[in-house]
Amino acid sequence: MKKGLSVRIYLKQMRIKSWLKNLFVFFPIVFSLELFEWNRLIQAVILALAFCLVSSAIYVLNDLSDVENDRNHAVKKNRPIASGQISIPQAWGLLICLTIAGAGLALSVNASSFLLILAYVLINILYSKWLKSKVVIDCFCIAAGFVLRVMVGGTIVRDGVSDWMFLTVVSLSLFMAFGKRRGELHSHGSGKTRGVLEIYEMNFLNGIVFMCAGLTMVFYSLWSISHEANLVYTVPIVLFIVTRYLLLVFSGRSEGDPTTLILSDKTLLTSCGLCALIMLALLYGGRIF
Repeated sequence: MKKGLSVRIYLKQMRIKSWLKNLFVFFPIVFSLELFEWNRLIQAVILALAFCLVSSAIYVLNDLSDVENDRNHAVKKNRPIASGQISIPQAWGLLICLTIAGAGLALSVNASSFLLILAYVLINILYSKWLKSKVVIDCFCIAAGFVLRVMVGGTIVRDGVSDWMFLTVVSLSLFMAFGKRRGELHSHGSGKTRGVLEIYEMNFLNGIVFMCAGLTMVFYSLWSISHEANLVYTVPIVLFIVTRYLLLVFSGRSEGDPTTLILSDKTLLTSCGLCALIMLALLYGGRIF
């Protein structure tokens, strides 16, 4: 295998596109109005990078655990481990290196973030080995990953993670997790590629996805009203994003994977970018101008 090709294969296995999820680490520093405190910003960048490395390690672990199922999947069979482009020993070596590097970066910032990342690793080990086959619990494990990203970011801000931010992120994370399961069930309809799909029922997933979407909007609206910046003016665009996301999930796009959905739909991607710019303007406009 050529060196350049091997590097691309390892980067593919690390799923660089999924690092977009680690933007959740920046939520606390942005909404606590501490983004331009450079020491904190540098710490946030280090913690985000730590989560990028550790989350990539977890993707390797999941692919090692699911290698046989992935070989029966129309798309996942092309993943580096399932296709044999990366051997099992090489995959374990990559997993160990990524985990040590990510945990080391977190520890260089503070012990709390290190412990939260260890909790993330532990939850995902349990998920890969056991909990992924437990209906509903599997989605709560996926959601816990997003919540822990925010909690890690909260270790470097003065007041930590606010109650409204926590509730919003929990409901949003469950919305995306159950939406992913709904997309998988719609695409495959059986447990051949994921055993837990034999237990899930479409009407249940439809209901829980709408419930979590509604809770996300309620919690975010209350959070925006309570915030000192006029974030209430972002509620309509957040509602549009949630509605667009629902449309894509129910149309069977990308099996509901959040990163793939956002990056593949120009309307959704543009809306998220516009929402981020409006939020930053409302939060920091007065401080800059």
